[in-house]
Amino acid sequence: MRLDDSVPFNILKHTMVPRHELLTDEETDKVLKRLKITRDQLPKIKDSDAAIKTLKVAINKDIPEKSVVKIIRDSQTSETAEVFRLVIRG
Repeated sequence: MRLDDSVPFNILKHTMVPRHELLTDEETDKVLKRLKITRDQLPKIKDSDAAIKTLKVAINKDIPEKSVVKIIRDSQTSETAEVFRLVIRG
């Protein structure tokens, strides 16, 4: 499926790509409080990353710098594993 000229196909539908979700500010605050960290202590993901570019088109919404994305991966030791990334320019 072609989303637009900047995203030739939806990589988020590929079986090897974990689910990506853009968190609201409220959800982000809850996560940071639970993890006892600041936003800048999160691992980073560039806004030029293919998954972020595709997510932006899929949700039809801009993903500003300093937004937080939740990535839900399948896990061998538990059903799923959630990780969080801070969106940066790049």
